[in-house]
Amino acid sequence: MKVSNYIVKLFEDYGVQDVFGYPGVGCGHLMNSLKGTSITNHLVYNEQGAAFAVCSYAQASHRVGIAYSTAGPGGTNLVTGIANAYCDSIPTIFIVGEKDLASLKGNRKLRQCISQEVDIVRVCKPISKWSAQITKKEDIAYIFEKAFYLAQNGRPGPIVIDFPSDIQRSEIDEKNLRHFKMPKKPSCIKDAELVIDLLNSSKKPLFLIGNGAKQAGLDEAIISFAKTHSIPFTTTLICCDLVPNEDINLGYIGMDGDKSANLAVSNCDLLVSFGARLNFKQVCNNRQKFAPNAKVIRIDCDINELEYELRDEIKINKDLRTFVPEIIKCSLKNNYLDWCNECVLTKKSSSKNEPLNIVAGNVVSRISESISNDYNIVTDTGSHRRWVMSSFKFKNGQKFFQSAGLASMGYAIPASIGAYYATRNKVICFEGDGGLMMNLQELEMINRDRIPISIIVFNNQCLGDIMEFQKKIFHSYFATTEKSGYKVANFELIAKAFSLNYVKITNNEDLSKINVLSDEPQLIEVMVPSNIGEEE
Repeated sequence: MKVSNYIVKLFEDYGVQDVFGYPGVGCGHLMNSLKGTSITNHLVYNEQGAAFAVCSYAQASHRVGIAYSTAGPGGTNLVTGIANAYCDSIPTIFIVGEKDLASLKGNRKLRQCISQEVDIVRVCKPISKWSAQITKKEDIAYIFEKAFYLAQNGRPGPIVIDFPSDIQRSEIDEKNLRHFKMPKKPSCIKDAELVIDLLNSSKKPLFLIGNGAKQAGLDEAIISFAKTHSIPFTTTLICCDLVPNEDINLGYIGMDGDKSANLAVSNCDLLVSFGARLNFKQVCNNRQKFAPNAKVIRIDCDINELEYELRDEIKINKDLRTFVPEIIKCSLKNNYLDWCNECVLTKKSSSKNEPLNIVAGNVVSRISESISNDYNIVTDTGSHRRWVMSSFKFKNGQKFFQSAGLASMGYAIPASIGAYYATRNKVICFEGDGGLMMNLQELEMINRDRIPISIIVFNNQCLGDIMEFQKKIFHSYFATTEKSGYKVANFELIAKAFSLNYVKITNNEDLSKINVLSDEPQLIEVMVPSNIGEEE
């Protein structure tokens, strides 16, 4: 069997349904082997688009996302998306179709021997769980089986495989292949019993659901356990879409979080954290003052996260996939209904943050009210993300996607594509005028495939977040406004160029023009005040 055919067959065995990539000679054999299979090959217009698309695809589907590229610049174009998957713990495999092994520099101290030669394995080592080059055709089963295992188990993350073209096209005998042996998972029973004992001795317990639980698909089990025993819970920002309408969901914690969530953290006597990093934006500067009245139990499969210590904590270095089932088997003797009702009352009496921009807030609110529970919501990075978080009211069933850890501009358009193909549900994509320009080319994929994505572009004629920073620190707006080097494109002409329906919102009277229920892709430009001063 041809090696590339074997790999595609292996993909099918693992349940792969979609892959994303951009054509090239280096990945030619792999692409050819996809033809006529059950796997849909989605062609993007830049490899970074493929990388961001598989991030949201993996998050929405709870399957491993797979992207491919050709050698050299194809591989380096994937790097930002690989870093995004690494920061947000997304199970992904990135395949770089390399030149023939014989043409590469090997151990020679040269920059390159052949055009497009880049040591992508070394480039990606710091931003991947595992990065490897295939040098023997007999290793292909081992390497890809290991890749699928590592991508999903422990703390999920990206795997990078450098796949030389001569190996792709070579012939193999399946009997000669070596295979990966999955390690046994350690028992979690004793640690689970410890958590149950502490819950039974607690009067004011609180659960914190982090990205680790969401990525593992365990959020529903944890929430069900919490509801059964009247234990209120909070989330991190990336998990703000988890059953938001449940009374015992107090919202997300942190600097920009909900008042009810932060108050509960301050008042609880036991905080059980499921896969939350508890980083600076969640805990703030003084980690010794977080949850001041509580004992903290941190459950995380990444020992390095646990070594970033809090004040009074019990560290449990276990995989939630084996730990949570042990927890929910147990029963609790305590009743926390009074404490739970106290937290719910605080939530109901706490007003949501005021919109940071009135026009933008009204647009977001109108869209939030009009769409059904099965929509995907995607935001890019910029001022508009704060506007969305302050005005959008999530409904149970809606999925939310953002570049959280890396906070990359240019994420939202390709991520909207990945979210759609994972769920086949409509997408609301909130963009800024700066972020949209970073992966503009993927609008043609949206047009070509007529993907039902409504792109809401908040145009404040500047790079708002950077402008505010430079205004505050440097008393100037260097390269962030039109007067200082940044110019906003004509989005109406862009929409026309990519055959997208176009609507422009300039004030509150225009809100009636917004219709995001359409099956057709569209671009809605929302003009918002820039707060640019007269002097620059």
